[in-house]
Amino acid sequence: MRTQRRDQDSVRVVSTILFGSRARNDQSEFSDTDLLLISLENDRKHVSSGNLSLFLYSWESLREDAENGDLFVCHLAHEAKPLIDPENYLAKLRGRFKFRTNYNRDIDNAIDLAWFLILQGDQINDALLAKRALWCVRTVLIAEAANRREAIFAPQQLAEQTSSQAGRRILQSRHEKIGSAFTTKLLEGFMSDIGYRAVPRSLKSVEDFRRRFVDTSNEVALQTMNQEVESRSGYT
Repeated sequence: MRTQRRDQDSVRVVSTILFGSRARNDQSEFSDTDLLLISLENDRKHVSSGNLSLFLYSWESLREDAENGDLFVCHLAHEAKPLIDPENYLAKLRGRFKFRTNYNRDIDNAIDLAWFLILQGDQINDALLAKRALWCVRTVLIAEAANRREAIFAPQQLAEQTSSQAGRRILQSRHEKIGSAFTTKLLEGFMSDIGYRAVPRSLKSVEDFRRRFVDTSNEVALQTMNQEVESRSGYT
């Protein structure tokens, strides 16, 4: 598929893929429309506008992630639907995906961020806290399923899989405003339910967490810290 370049910033998109709840057909009125745009350039961007989320990834990075068993690509390989894909890039991605040996690092990263949210939650705006608490719970449960060689991503299915009542509540209330105090209480309950009852002694201050996130390449956690700094810049 060819597109003409109109300027130096234009990108040649070779495939448009729908994923998430609308691809599974279990969306609600609050659900985002998640679209993946695959390009042949070395690009990686995420732009949100209202309920539309656009993800731009290069084919080369997706191919590499598929071969390394990345959870995002696992999601695409098992649930995505092609919208414009004349060269069958989604099929190629599915053919290259293979589960990695284990997903314990993904679990550890989610747990580290969860402790940050629990300890620093009163310093984080409610919307961001709720979004990241949900990410932590989903990532732990998705990674545990992947360790069993199962691909489970739908929040309702994850809620059915877990024995944690607190985890189920976070998954089921993802479109509700339940407040930061209740969110952190539920997240702490989830951590206890999965066997993490105490924060590591090495993680006390914000800077302790930042160093940990850098050392473990915890991109979502670092983005969370940066987003919170940006959101505070507008406070009066």
